[in-house]
Amino acid sequence: MGLGRTEGLLLALYLSALLLVGLLTVGSQGITWDEPNYFGSSYSYLSWFAHVAAEPADWWASIDRFWAPSHEAPPFFKLWAGLFAGAGALVLGTEDLGALGDAYRMGSYALFLLATYAAFRFARGEFGVVAAWGAALGMPLIPALFGFARLGQLDGAVASMFLLSAIATYRMLSRGGRGRVVLSGVLLGLAFATKINVFPLVLASLLWVLIYGRGENLKTSVSRLAAGFGIGALTFFAIWPWLWRDPAGRLWGYLTWAGGLQDERFTYYLGEWWAGAPFHYPLVALLAYAPLVVAAAGVLGVCRMLGAASSPASGWILLHLALVLAVAGSGLVPVYGGPRQFLAAFPLWAICAGVGLAWASSRLRLLRRPAVPLALYCALALPGIVWTGPGNSLEYYGEAVGLIPGARALGFETTYLADTYGPAVDYLNEEAERGATVYAQAGTFAVLEAYRRTGELREDLRPAYLAPIAPDRYTVDDAPRPGSFFLFLPRQSIYTNGMLALEDEPPLYAHEKGGVPLVKVYSGEAVGETLAIEGVPEPREVGLGNALISLGLVLLLLLVLLRAQKKQGEERE
Repeated sequence: MGLGRTEGLLLALYLSALLLVGLLTVGSQGITWDEPNYFGSSYSYLSWFAHVAAEPADWWASIDRFWAPSHEAPPFFKLWAGLFAGAGALVLGTEDLGALGDAYRMGSYALFLLATYAAFRFARGEFGVVAAWGAALGMPLIPALFGFARLGQLDGAVASMFLLSAIATYRMLSRGGRGRVVLSGVLLGLAFATKINVFPLVLASLLWVLIYGRGENLKTSVSRLAAGFGIGALTFFAIWPWLWRDPAGRLWGYLTWAGGLQDERFTYYLGEWWAGAPFHYPLVALLAYAPLVVAAAGVLGVCRMLGAASSPASGWILLHLALVLAVAGSGLVPVYGGPRQFLAAFPLWAICAGVGLAWASSRLRLLRRPAVPLALYCALALPGIVWTGPGNSLEYYGEAVGLIPGARALGFETTYLADTYGPAVDYLNEEAERGATVYAQAGTFAVLEAYRRTGELREDLRPAYLAPIAPDRYTVDDAPRPGSFFLFLPRQSIYTNGMLALEDEPPLYAHEKGGVPLVKVYSGEAVGETLAIEGVPEPREVGLGNALISLGLVLLLLLVLLRAQKKQGEERE
């Protein structure tokens, strides 16, 4: 369905405003521990093309050298964001590394804007005007989604690519056309070349075809889907030269490298550590990581779509949402770092919320003018978002759990990506003696190095790891140096018993929001006293029954969709 001139202009203005908001806030979040690694990988990958242009004969032998960095994660986003950083270097020069980092982040934000546009067009055609605007507004009103969209790492990109691929595949199946088949396949391949978390796309598409396809329709849909999957596979291999030199071995490594990580990287939830997330955690996360009005609208939208399960569009959204949540809640895959591993659910949740908002407004006379419910929607969502601030989008919790203070009291993880190091860096610049050592938690050394390279951390300060609590890489000390500092991130999922003991001690400095510390600074001597404390908290095992419950919920949804289709078929006869 095409947009009218006025509606098209309004959408263009909205997306332009969203772009401006992104440009103004892209640097407000601190550096995360993924970003320095991926920024360097992008440079290496793109340098390979320049190397091949200069020395064509070396193209095959040079693959391992240029494509080895962070090869455990596929390259699409790193290539895409690297182009944005390159454009930033052409415009801004290479002196300001912070500005180049922001340009790199805008690669993720560009995908977010495309996903917002796609969500609007999909909802506009299938669910109406209010649902479309509710979906488009809901995307930035979910702070986790908006926060990850402004970071130069994979999670925001994979959420956007998941939605873009899902909508393109739906268009291909429902409307046909060679161009749509090719586009669907390419986007599917690029989604898989972003992160493996997108694999529910394939299963959801197959199940939808089996439920909503009939007769010749089924044959046509299967052939289209097969063609799209084939193009996707070719795209995936074509964009990742790392696979070329050992396709079977390296593909297998990619598919299995995260196996068993749930026994090493725990979920922190309800004040406990879990080896694999319980089935209810992703469901609760949809309510906890969104403003209360968005969460409530999302629940209404799901109920509305279940009531209209004979609609192919409703079934499409419900199947994709259910499978993303079921995989995350199965206990068989690692789920750590808040909603990172199932962030793809949140664009779908924004569409559900748009449908719920449209349904509610149609039932209330005062809300039947589209501008009224949409304005009310934003007005109710924004206070908690503004209080939390754009710099702490990843730490946001909604009103359903009492914002950040309530979430801490209920036992949700406080923070997980080191984006809150910034205030501690400012403290160290003021208080640390010249040449002092600053110890980082495991995985965050690169963050401190990045702050130093961008000029935000004093050049004379020495980032390092303490050997007993961090991997033996980079700069490592066996014991704390005199006059040193330790940056403590309240990332409960990685706590050791020593860190639990340290948390009970008064810090030298703490940056708080609503009385909840988001980062603390301890003296090196204080952390030294806890190094002899061994062990980690004992995690809860979710067990096989947890996976069976997740599977059962998916089967229940399939039953609802099949019964709706059967009923519709009987009515037609």
